[in-house]
Amino acid sequence: MAIGWELIYIGGISISLFLFIILISKQHKSIADRILCTWFFFALIHLLFIAGYASGTIYRIPLLLGWELPLPFLHGPFLYLYILFLSGQQSNARPYWAHFIPAVAVAILLAFILPRVQFSSLSTQSFKPLFQGMVAAIMISGVAYVTGSLILLRRHRHNIVGQFSNTDKITLNWMQYLISGMGFIWIVVIFIQSVQVLYVTVALFIFFIGYFGIRQVGIFSNALSAHEVIHPIVLETDIPPTATVIPEAIDPIKYEKTKLEDAKAFEIQAELTLLMKEKEYYKDPELTLGDLARVLDIQSGILSQVINSKEGKNFYDYINTLRAEAFKQLLLQPESKQYTLLALAFECGFNSKTSFNRNFKKITGMSPSQYAKKLKIDAPSEDEQ
Repeated sequence: MAIGWELIYIGGISISLFLFIILISKQHKSIADRILCTWFFFALIHLLFIAGYASGTIYRIPLLLGWELPLPFLHGPFLYLYILFLSGQQSNARPYWAHFIPAVAVAILLAFILPRVQFSSLSTQSFKPLFQGMVAAIMISGVAYVTGSLILLRRHRHNIVGQFSNTDKITLNWMQYLISGMGFIWIVVIFIQSVQVLYVTVALFIFFIGYFGIRQVGIFSNALSAHEVIHPIVLETDIPPTATVIPEAIDPIKYEKTKLEDAKAFEIQAELTLLMKEKEYYKDPELTLGDLARVLDIQSGILSQVINSKEGKNFYDYINTLRAEAFKQLLLQPESKQYTLLALAFECGFNSKTSFNRNFKKITGMSPSQYAKKLKIDAPSEDEQ
């Protein structure tokens, strides 16, 4: 074995072990943290097996040959469950342990087969079709769970706009990178089939988790901002911890199970409309569905149902429509001519130029500057202030 590869194997395993120790030593771990920690443990064991095959050292210990086969069946379920609990889409009624049945079944099968191969005259050729079937099942499992994780991510992205009035500072990069990394590893497994390339890919993936994870508040530390209590590890690290009230955790199907009489829904809608007119809560750039529900003294699921059914919008679009209408009214005021369009937008609750332009054009069909020109209003540009 070349010295260069030996250093790569030792370095990859050492850093993986170091990251695992940091993660397992974290206090007050959430369920998602525990899933990630357990996944890291089995990933480290799997990395040791891959390094053993890549370097050839495992062949000096025949008793270990073949025992790596259950491990690939674990990565898909761990990825899926981590994304599931991280995004708050879990259900207490579902038996999540069932995802690990294939790995356990393969381990039991190997406990029966391997001793017969190692300690008898039976050749591995006798079980070749079975081993090929296991490899095929591993690939199917990997693709299926990556696909399932992408579906969870898409659903979570949809849930966010039902809870937050501003989403520019919320990013799903951590989940996206994690799923993409696993997808790339499975591409290597299926199409390249080189243990050396696989080892480097897995090691780099673990390095990435360590580098990105340490930068993400909440993965390797215990400090959480108000937003991260709701969406742990999905926020950029530059978000200021200035949230006012912590909203309720997202329950995407909560309102679907809530029976609400039509008369009661209209009553809540009227209260909501009056509240927005008199108190102008939409001007709070950090407003969430949970904040508004507490003001109205109702469950967030009920409020979500009312906004969806009576306003025909999700919470995000509903609030930003009010902000756009407020901007249009403010633009007509004579004293507003001394301010830039962006300054007026901030006054109405928008928290960034990108969000303002995107939402205003979505609602009105034209950009803010086009709308101002249509009204023949000359507002100073941002450079003029």
